[in-house]
Amino acid sequence: MKNKKRVAVYVDGFNLYHAIDDLNDPSLKWLNLNALAQNLLRPSETLVKCHYFTSIVDWNPQKEANHRAYCEALAAHGVEITYGKFKSSMKHCAQFGRQCRFREEKRTDVALGVQIVADALNGVFDRLILVTADTDQIPSVSMVKKLRPDIQLTWAAPPNRMRNAREIGVAVHDRIEIKAGRIRACRLPQVVWDEHQKVVARIPPAYI
Repeated sequence: MKNKKRVAVYVDGFNLYHAIDDLNDPSLKWLNLNALAQNLLRPSETLVKCHYFTSIVDWNPQKEANHRAYCEALAAHGVEITYGKFKSSMKHCAQFGRQCRFREEKRTDVALGVQIVADALNGVFDRLILVTADTDQIPSVSMVKKLRPDIQLTWAAPPNRMRNAREIGVAVHDRIEIKAGRIRACRLPQVVWDEHQKVVARIPPAYI
């Protein structure tokens, strides 16, 4: 442990979720991010943190319940969680030719970028693994490269998303694509217990 490189994994929640959703296997949504982070390590490394950034879908009761159960399960497995929020606004909808209500996730991307830079400056890790296909994170990883050139950066693209975000690969040369098989091997148990043997979450029926 003493000589092992410290690794921190940062997960863009909705970016990963939509990639998994496109795989058409709901059971993959019950993903243990801590186990996935451990799975991405090399033999000479140790995980110091897995940080998940997300926002609760609070306008759909069932989806909200599923998401909260998932977050509780992740927290019980040592995942750090930062929440953003959704903002509602009226915009012109080309599909219907009128004003429609749209919901946009706010603060999450900024929180992710700020946390990455702050942790780099505070010496939290020796290698950073960023799970996203959102090119909006290019400025944050570029800043880490500039301020801490000794830190190794790894881009872990969600399933089938590497081609969609080639620009990240220009900024981060060490890159992998997370395949469905890796996710399947890192699922949470159907019933999640805390350290006091209390049930904190159960897999939602929609994820079975």
